[in-house]
Parts: sequence; structure tokens; C-alpha cells
Amino acid sequence: MKTQYATRLTITFLLLMVFQLGFAQKKSKAELPPVYDFDYIYKLKMTHKKGEMSFDYYLKKGEKYFGFDSAEMSKSSPDTKMFMVMDNDLGVTAMFMEMMGKKIVQKSKLKGSDMIGDEDSSKYTFTKIDSKTILGHECEGFQSENDDIKVTFYITDDVPVSFNEIWGANIKKLPKGFDPAWMKKYEENGLMMEMIFVDKKKSKNNMTMECVGLDTTDFSISTSEYGSMMSALGGGN
Repeated sequence: MKTQYATRLTITFLLLMVFQLGFAQKKSKAELPPVYDFDYIYKLKMTHKKGEMSFDYYLKKGEKYFGFDSAEMSKSSPDTKMFMVMDNDLGVTAMFMEMMGKKIVQKSKLKGSDMIGDEDSSKYTFTKIDSKTILGHECEGFQSENDDIKVTFYITDDVPVSFNEIWGANIKKLPKGFDPAWMKKYEENGLMMEMIFVDKKKSKNNMTMECVGLDTTDFSISTSEYGSMMSALGGGN
């Protein structure tokens, strides 16, 4: 699937989806904080030609990390529990796993800019479209388009949490019609509530992502409970 979206808003979701794919990264020796805790679960449903997939993102107000969980991650290994955290401050992705009675964490270096790239977004047109209400939240609509794809998305600032901390991509040129004030509005709070991706040349790539819930949670991960793969195999800490 093509992953060249024109704005930081759509880039965010591409970044999150890449985590599904087991993206190979160099190991990290970063020291994780004692606990990652979360306030909200942001639930997404992706619909495409092959069916539907569900994603749960765990967010903490004011923090530069988020958690990620999906039944798809452990689909091939139902006896294994997995939960991923991306820590933007540390530049690390931590995969927490429970398998064979052991708790294991694997840490990888990760920079959003490495995965997003520096595509020239001036090749896209960008327009504001009609607003609509999704799950009781008033959302502004936007549309980004070039010769190959069209992306329609709806975003709201009527929420207490945001993915704005990972919008650090360097876009060389703004798309035609883009007003920087639109991004300014969502610096503090802003969540994508719906995104419709249309591949003009390969309709099999078309997909829709929609928020199906934003729920409070007190879920946390105590990192000290998780050891390395080597320690789990009896090779020390």
C-alpha cells in the first residue's frame, strides 16, 4: 500500500500502522522509565478489501509516549500477549511480551523521521471540506490529493489527548492550499476520527479508518517486571 500522505495528520496513522508489520530496527540500550501509565484507550477500526482489523492505542495526557495493542499482533501465537510502547523522548519502541510464563521486553531504536521520509508535499493539493459529527465530537474535514491517491479525514480538538507529540516529520514544502493555522489549532488536542484512503490506480488498496471509541483507563506497564530475551533463556540479565 502506498504510504505517501501529504500532511502530518495522515502521516501519524501511517506511522502507527507500520508497527503492525514487525518493522526491523536496531536494538536499543535505552533505560525505560519504571512505569508507563495511560489515561485513555483510542479505538480504531480499519476496513479494507480483506475485511476489518481493530487497533487500540493507549494515550497519556501530556506525555510523549503511547501504547499499542491489537489482536492481530498475537493472532499467530494466541498464547503470547504483546503490548508495544513508542517513547518519543527516548527514541525507542519497546515490545512487552508474556510467553511461556516469562515476561520479556525487546527495545528497538525508532525515529519517526526515518519511517516517514521527507517527501515533497507540494505535489499534493489540500482543501478544507464540510465538517461532521462523529461519536458526538464535532470534526473538521480535510482532503489531500495528488494524481495517485486521495485522502479524506476528519479531526476534532474536542478531546483531552492527542498524537501531536509524534508529528515531528520534516515536510519540505507544504501542499497547495494548506493553511498552517489549521495545524496550529490542533497543537494541544487533536485526534483523527475518520480517514478514507482512495488509491486511484489500485482500488484494492482502498481503506477506511474510523474511531469507534475513546474510553478512560487506568492501565499501566511496570517495566521492571520484564527482562531481556537472554535473561528469559537463563543467560543473565
